[in-house]
Amino acid sequence: MSIPLALDLCFMGLIFLIFAIVFAVRKEKACNLIGGFSFFTEAQQAQYDKARLARDYFKLFRTLTIVVFAGAALCIVLGWWAFAAAIAILLFLVFRDFHINPEKAFEKYKLNP
Repeated sequence: MSIPLALDLCFMGLIFLIFAIVFAVRKEKACNLIGGFSFFTEAQQAQYDKARLARDYFKLFRTLTIVVFAGAALCIVLGWWAFAAAIAILLFLVFRDFHINPEKAFEKYKLNP
């Protein structure tokens, strides 16, 4: 039973929940919060499907929220093993779409001319 680790996960879950709500409410306007996308010019940003981008980031943050809150609940019962599992799943979900080059990161959201 590890309550401090569960509280850490709850704090992370609240942060992810806030971002999920921002992407759900602001939709295309929230795309400026995405790292790399905000550095594009307006003309470059117009080449991308902002609605799909915002929807995918909402889904990512929603999934991260669920994983972290489930990890927090299991951490109280199972201890630090659940904390480690939640962090491992969190890192996998975050880094599976991680790219150094912003154009490669967003190429699947490019609109067809």
